[in-house]
Amino acid sequence: MSSVNTKEKNVAALKVKIPEILLVLMSFAFARVGFYECFYTVGIAYIGSLYEKQEIRKWTVPFAIVGIFSLMQFNVGTLKYVLMIVLISLGRKWLEFNGKECTLKNQLISTTVSILAVDLLSAFIQGINPYTFAICIVEALVGGALMYIFACGTDVVLQYRQTPLTGKESISIILMFALAVAGTVDFYMTVPLCKEIYFRDILTYIVLIGVTYLGGINIGVTMGIVISSLLVVIGYVSPNFVGIYALSGLVGGIFLPTGRWGVILGGLIGQLVGFSMFNGGNMEWSLIGAYVISGLISFIIPKSYFGISGWFLEKSKEYDEQLHLQRIQRIMTNRLKHIIRGFEQLGNSFQKIHTKKMEFAPKDIKNIIEDTGEKLCIDCSMKHFCWVQDLKTTYMHAYEMIDAFKEKGFITEASIPPLFKEHCPNAANFAYVMSFKMDMLRQNMMWQNRFIENRALLAEQLKAVSTTLDGLVQEIEKEIYFNKEEESLLKEALLAKGIQLRDVMVLENKGKIHSIEIYTSEQDIQYADVMAEIIDELLGYKVSLESMVSGKETYEYKWKIKNTYRVTAGYAICAKEEISGDVYTFMEVGDDQYLLALADGMGSGRVAYDESAATIEMLEDFMESGFRRDLAVRMINSALILNDDDEVFSTIDITLVDRKTGVAEFLKAGAATSFILHNGEVVPIRMNSLPIGIVKEVDLEVKQVQLHEGDMIIMISDGMLEASGDIVGNEKTFKHFILECKGQAPQYMADYLMSKSKSLLGVKSGDDMTIVVARVWKEH
Repeated sequence: MSSVNTKEKNVAALKVKIPEILLVLMSFAFARVGFYECFYTVGIAYIGSLYEKQEIRKWTVPFAIVGIFSLMQFNVGTLKYVLMIVLISLGRKWLEFNGKECTLKNQLISTTVSILAVDLLSAFIQGINPYTFAICIVEALVGGALMYIFACGTDVVLQYRQTPLTGKESISIILMFALAVAGTVDFYMTVPLCKEIYFRDILTYIVLIGVTYLGGINIGVTMGIVISSLLVVIGYVSPNFVGIYALSGLVGGIFLPTGRWGVILGGLIGQLVGFSMFNGGNMEWSLIGAYVISGLISFIIPKSYFGISGWFLEKSKEYDEQLHLQRIQRIMTNRLKHIIRGFEQLGNSFQKIHTKKMEFAPKDIKNIIEDTGEKLCIDCSMKHFCWVQDLKTTYMHAYEMIDAFKEKGFITEASIPPLFKEHCPNAANFAYVMSFKMDMLRQNMMWQNRFIENRALLAEQLKAVSTTLDGLVQEIEKEIYFNKEEESLLKEALLAKGIQLRDVMVLENKGKIHSIEIYTSEQDIQYADVMAEIIDELLGYKVSLESMVSGKETYEYKWKIKNTYRVTAGYAICAKEEISGDVYTFMEVGDDQYLLALADGMGSGRVAYDESAATIEMLEDFMESGFRRDLAVRMINSALILNDDDEVFSTIDITLVDRKTGVAEFLKAGAATSFILHNGEVVPIRMNSLPIGIVKEVDLEVKQVQLHEGDMIIMISDGMLEASGDIVGNEKTFKHFILECKGQAPQYMADYLMSKSKSLLGVKSGDDMTIVVARVWKEH
């Protein structure tokens, strides 16, 4: 076990040391890069950018000084750059001595001031004039700008980053690659035909091939132009070679789909065409030989290029798009679960039916016999004898005729029992009326069975719809929009903070930011604070962390936009029976809606409760799935109409508060008046509409009210106002109770109003009574 831990530590240490060693070695190459053989500002800027780790600062200074001395130009023009490095190093020692940390800001100032101070000192010694003074200013500004650019690239290397680079980081890395090549100590080897092949050319082509293969055609052309331009500036090649190198990157990028061999071959073709176009047709065989060697070396290099392949976005775009599609599927599947549940609820509602009525019910037959006797025997002289003295015989004869109907489908005169025909003066009419009523009962049973079959079929269809919705995720992806612009800004800012970022998703829905998801390689609760600050400062959104989930290799931070308002609610119930027929709910719907609902089923007790509960449950599911509130109510209305052959209806009172805008929508179907308490004034919300479950086309009216901080919403069932029969009087009295209540908490007000209503209005539990109270607050 200990040997395994030791091995892991050694691997981790190696990952840390290799980038640091590379940065130290590059300081030697950077110090050798001089523009027009007199401006060696690049090396000073690079030293200024390596401020984060003391170990690196300690080694880069001597390596940079050795790099300057390797130029073998011991004069004031080069020695002054040694002095600049010394000044920067002394400044850092002073910060360490005073217990202060090196930051990008103070090192940027230190680098710029050091360059300017030494340049001005040199100018005074050699004789200053306006031109030399201007050169001093320009070199100091250029040094500061380069130092800032290099700082982005050195951060990437020190973090051992394997994720895509931002725009600034890409520029920095490309420039650092090019300058490292330009500052390389050059040597050559003699090869037949090619004569002399230079190491710098081989290194240049290895970098160009690698960057084109990893980054694609755009990055390849950019690298070709940048690296050749620097070689022109340092006097290594002539200006016409800029076109040759750029064409090599262009053609190599065109061949990228064929793989690395394609890039190498395409780059060679670009070289040959470039010599023909930009070099008068003269082939530089030493460069062609260098390219062939670099191609062979490039093919040996691992395809990951020692971990830097993840820097280039073009190569990983297909993978990133696949991740986006997978996450879209997950997001939409979660949303569809609520819709599926709603359809399943409707299906279950339709399936709660009795079995088919294949036999006449004894109760129905008894009712037909009694109803026939009441209509035909009311004035008969034999009525007392048949229906009192000899009742049992009368029923026996009637059931014999019913049996004949069941067998033949009608009652003929021959089916009348002889004894009944002998005693009853109206026996034929009695048999005819009974036959007619039995036929009506049979037809009613047939229609009822057909209705049951249709309802069962509808239940199956709804179940099928809920199942089918599982396969519609890919077709409704367009409902979610990814804000690429804000994603790019966030990526750049988060990477600049050193977060091991994998992906960022900014999701919009209906023009509003829905959520922000950030995926990292490491999990740290401190990252959450940094992320929240960046989102606030960069995008202007106040966010809260909704979840932080650990995956196999990725950690997901999901942020939701904070709302302007929040809602708290309370309730009070007084049941007529053991259980109240009123059912309420208050809940968050989505990220920015708050639902308050109250349903009052027909009657009271368990039956009313079941109807109200079904109504509220379906409403919750439909609202959570994103259905419009009016559409949700219409679907519930259809369910209640089809629910049973008995008349079943329910009032429903809905209030939906938008927690971003504070606008409340009121929707009522047969519900009692609601109230809004605003600045000491009570505003009633009334609507005239029928309860749901009565008519097929429900008439809905919606009212919108702008709420403000501290406003209270009071919703009540009709039992609160109708118990005494004086609705207007009760409304006025109830408004007075609202104003009397001094408590600010919704639960306190609900309890207070229920107590006052029961004691002072003289309510005698003639119906179930329910109060739901909500208060709107501003988020702080």
